[in-house]
Amino acid sequence: MQNDSAFYLSQLAEQERLRSNRFAGVRTVLIVLSSKGMACDVDGLRSRVHGAYPEAAVFLMTTTGKTLGTQVQGHVDLLIDFTGPGQKQGWFFPRKLRRMARFAVGRNAGLFRKSIYDRVIDEKAPANARLQGMTTMGREREVQRMVLALAGVASMPHSESAPDRSKDIALDLPPLVKA
Repeated sequence: MQNDSAFYLSQLAEQERLRSNRFAGVRTVLIVLSSKGMACDVDGLRSRVHGAYPEAAVFLMTTTGKTLGTQVQGHVDLLIDFTGPGQKQGWFFPRKLRRMARFAVGRNAGLFRKSIYDRVIDEKAPANARLQGMTTMGREREVQRMVLALAGVASMPHSESAPDRSKDIALDLPPLVKA
């Protein structure tokens, strides 16, 4: 029972941490997709962003600058950049994206991002050493989850579920009375 409480308390603490990372007044979100792979489909990503920012319009763009769906009109409030190290992108494309956005979150890939983005994940830092032994898709999934967390967007845990309490609950019930 104590392990169950610790599990649920850690989940609540994680949700509270994500709420504290949210930016205020976000009405438009631009997401630059990774060219190595995505942890979830585009509609699932839109749904997650709408969960954190319900009134926001979500625009999608590739690392080369091509838009998916509707065109971005002028400025956006939040930029979420999934572009990773070694992925093709113009030299000054991150600066152009930063000029378009009021807030920017992304990965420390290439030039400039660490100094011009508001919040950056450095996947090569010693604190993230566990990422080095993962497969490419596993690393992309984990890094994209961390980038979304920096933007205040909750992501569903993969292959993790709440502990099975069906046997505990049945044992705690009073015995049936025959009528």
